[in-house]
Amino acid sequence: MKYNIKKMKNNNIFYTNSLYLNKKYSHTFSKYKFPIVYKNSSLNKTIVLKENKNKSGIYRLVNKINGESYVGSSINLTNRFRKYYNINYLQGKILIDNSRIYRALLKYGYSNFSLEILDYCNKECLKIREQYYLDLLKPVYNICKTAGSMLGFKHSLKTIEKFKNRDTGTGHFTIMINIENNSIKKYNSIRAAAKDIGISHTNLLYHIKNNRMVKGNYIIIRYKP
Repeated sequence: MKYNIKKMKNNNIFYTNSLYLNKKYSHTFSKYKFPIVYKNSSLNKTIVLKENKNKSGIYRLVNKINGESYVGSSINLTNRFRKYYNINYLQGKILIDNSRIYRALLKYGYSNFSLEILDYCNKECLKIREQYYLDLLKPVYNICKTAGSMLGFKHSLKTIEKFKNRDTGTGHFTIMINIENNSIKKYNSIRAAAKDIGISHTNLLYHIKNNRMVKGNYIIIRYKP
């Protein structure tokens, strides 16, 4: 894939003309040239956080050693990137899920990853744009191949055992994992879980049936111990 590259004053950052954009989903950030590439996510940390404050969009982390990458999206990119830069957060997340990108960041270090802003877009079309890039780039680190979905998500054995050890009753249980703060809650019914996060019982059932995350933050597990 070729880019028309324009080198800026900061040797670590390049602004390029996007070859990714799908005109069907135009955005309101036309003054930017995509992708915006931060060649060293460690050295460019301050700039990354400053330039992406309150922006929603699609990003890609690229391992400069093996070329493997991860595509993600967020309604607030700076908030998302702060979590990536938090080693304690990454270590805690690994205990909850089987995130390949978190493991890779801890293994190789931030300096061995470049960060690309693929697109700034309105939150209404965020998942559509993310799916577009997932299909186009086929990133290796993405366990889930569907935007906003938990298909392919695998819990660690340690986490599954934690769920089982919390069970004291019988019947089905609903487990809710908040990926933003790593909290885990268990409910005796789907209705109770739905009420807790402010959605309808039917809506939550739909997300469970289709293996989709709820509100972009919650992973729902329904099981019988």
